Amino acid sequence: MSTKVDPRVQRTKAMFQEALLALLEEKDYKKITVREISERSRLNRATFYLHYYDKEQLLEQLMDEALEDLRKSVQVNDYEYKYDSDNPHPIFVRLFEKMIERNQFYQIMLAHEKVPYFIDSVKRIIETFVREGAQYMINDQHTFKVPMEISIAYITSAYLGVIIWWLKNDMPHTPTYMAKQLTTMSTVGPMVDNPYLR
Repeated sequence: MSTKVDPRVQRTKAMFQEALLALLEEKDYKKITVREISERSRLNRATFYLHYYDKEQLLEQLMDEALEDLRKSVQVNDYEYKYDSDNPHPIFVRLFEKMIERNQFYQIMLAHEKVPYFIDSVKRIIETFVREGAQYMINDQHTFKVPMEISIAYITSAYLGVIIWWLKNDMPHTPTYMAKQLTTMSTVGPMVDNPYLR
């Protein structure tokens, strides 16, 4: 039995999602109504209710799709894991590329925090790949000087902070450049000469 989604349904849902994002740029989510979403999408409310129970279901589906896409892009692959501080890690490149692909969405959700709990969802995705990377190091007999849970919390928050900074500043650098900076800071640190090693 085919589970292929009708292209017309996909287009209709995309129109409602685009309408919701456009309205989120203008006002708080709580103040947005189904009527406004329908009017902005140039579809009627009857069509909206054919696809969604309410605006919460629309928002949830929009976020779930974006998060699943992001989750897949940052999965750690065995062949990609290597100790290389000179080149941008491909996971970081994909992470920033996803932000550009859904630029409007991430500007609204992360830079402007229109839906505060969304940040926690992104943070959990980042934490997952940080934890997977840490496990590779443990498997290679590397020992954490700082307790692993504290290290993971620190690194996760640092990555998220850099991503939000980049979005809030209108993405001033390419994904490759940003990936290289995160790779450098994650491996050899941000300083040319580490003053603590003198």
